[in-house]
Amino acid sequence: MSKLLNNVNSPKDIKSFDLSELERLSAEIRELILDVVLEKGGHLSSNLGVVELTVALHYVFDFSKDRLILDVGHQCYAHKILTGRKDNFASLRSYGGIAGFPKRQESIYDAADTGHSSTSASLACGMLRYGHDGAQIVALIGDGAMTGGLIYEAFNDVKTIGKKFIAVINNNDMSISKNVGSVAEYLRDLDSVRQPFREYGIKYYGSVDGHNLEDLIKAFTYARDSKNSIIINVHTQKGKGYAEAEKYPDKYHSYSPAKAAGDSFGSRMGKKLLQLAKKDGRIFAITAAMADGTGLSVVRDELASQFVDVGIAEEHALCMASGMAVSGAKPYVAVYSSFLQRAYDQLIHDICLNDCAVTLCIDRAGFVGGDGETHQGVYDLSYLRTMKEMTIFSPKDLEELDAVLEWSAGFEHPLAIRYPKYVPVHKYSTHEKIELSRWEWLKKDGEDVVVLACGAVMNDLAMSLHEKRGGFDIVNARFVRPMDEEILNKIRDKKIITLEDNVLSGGFGSGVAEYYLSKGMRVPEMICKAVDESKLTHATLSRLMELCGFTEEALSEDIDNLKKK
Repeated sequence: MSKLLNNVNSPKDIKSFDLSELERLSAEIRELILDVVLEKGGHLSSNLGVVELTVALHYVFDFSKDRLILDVGHQCYAHKILTGRKDNFASLRSYGGIAGFPKRQESIYDAADTGHSSTSASLACGMLRYGHDGAQIVALIGDGAMTGGLIYEAFNDVKTIGKKFIAVINNNDMSISKNVGSVAEYLRDLDSVRQPFREYGIKYYGSVDGHNLEDLIKAFTYARDSKNSIIINVHTQKGKGYAEAEKYPDKYHSYSPAKAAGDSFGSRMGKKLLQLAKKDGRIFAITAAMADGTGLSVVRDELASQFVDVGIAEEHALCMASGMAVSGAKPYVAVYSSFLQRAYDQLIHDICLNDCAVTLCIDRAGFVGGDGETHQGVYDLSYLRTMKEMTIFSPKDLEELDAVLEWSAGFEHPLAIRYPKYVPVHKYSTHEKIELSRWEWLKKDGEDVVVLACGAVMNDLAMSLHEKRGGFDIVNARFVRPMDEEILNKIRDKKIITLEDNVLSGGFGSGVAEYYLSKGMRVPEMICKAVDESKLTHATLSRLMELCGFTEEALSEDIDNLKKK
């Protein structure tokens, strides 16, 4: 039997399918997703759970004119396969291939570039207010996005707009980890769900079996033809159709076929924090629906009384941590760099202005591969450096992460510890004691060029090059704020290269330049190598570093050019 999917190049091609053909098509899409993701990696369980849901939406609506907003964007694989990208699906998340999230430049069917949670309803409100008259605006809300407060701010606005809005809740009881809190309980209790939505002026329809195409088509047809705003509550199974993903949906949320040996920074942080928390009852581990991703699952499983999961609510996590700290606790908030952006105000207003003893464990800082632009952690240094009382530390390896966590237990001020997704390659023979602002000389040969390397990835690059050619000194610039003024003063007559996995504006290199300017000092030459955000895309770490000029060849050329001056 020939595959139906072979003849599907746009959603228009499925409009004439009968129910049995739509079911066959769904099975073929699920098979393609499994084949590609199990080989190359990607978001697996979330996409397996929305196959029938996506097919039914495209069968009922015309999203070349209507708009489909995917929230969270990682549930877009079936959507991409149906909208003309199936032949390139094997290039998913690879450099030059298709993105793992919606991307407007790829297709007219991608309404917005979405990679973070809880944004869909606000985007829909904007589209309803301007530029989409007569279009059906549909938000597909899934993977715990209903625990994010922005959703409810938007729902509150729907009634005032006075135009029809459709929300489909992909209710699978999961964020990345298991959903927590009152919202999750509401969505399980159908009688209690209706009334809150009515208060927003939105009709409620549900619950619908998210894997029954006939029921889904009936519900979406009703929504399409209705004159009123409507929320459809659809129950799906994350990982549907793949037994391992059904059993362990969190494990297969973001799947990689190549497993790194040993600890990651996140898993090492969780283990160390568990040790510290067992010795100090003031220490609490806090996550915003990312216990597994950030390494805090070990604290959750072994010391639940000192673990807090607030759902996808970073603003609440940090503001709550501030309240705990002013009450005498020692909270540690583990969060991805790109998700910390949501809580900018809480960092300034609640943590730093109150000089709270809150420690941020910032995972996925710097380059992040296949997830693309929405998940790059290249902005945190720029905004954290501006904040009163904030101390910033970037460890060069796992042992230094252990050391700074141990040191942090006695540090009673705001502290950000940032580290990458990737495990460092270089093995360091020495580790100097952590002292506030003190950097560490890794190579001190009296050369006229000094490399100030910020973080594990940049120290790896500098050390790897030094082993091959020498001819320059290296400083592990582990404290980004405050900086080591003693070393900066000593090297003022040297030629300096700064390395960082952050954008240039406001970053580490900018901080070094600002120091010399503020002291009226002139250094002979300085090169600030930072992330070129125009080059960011979905690619491997090595390709991203190459695109941004972080190769041994490029660094060696910079050193040679400085030596000639």
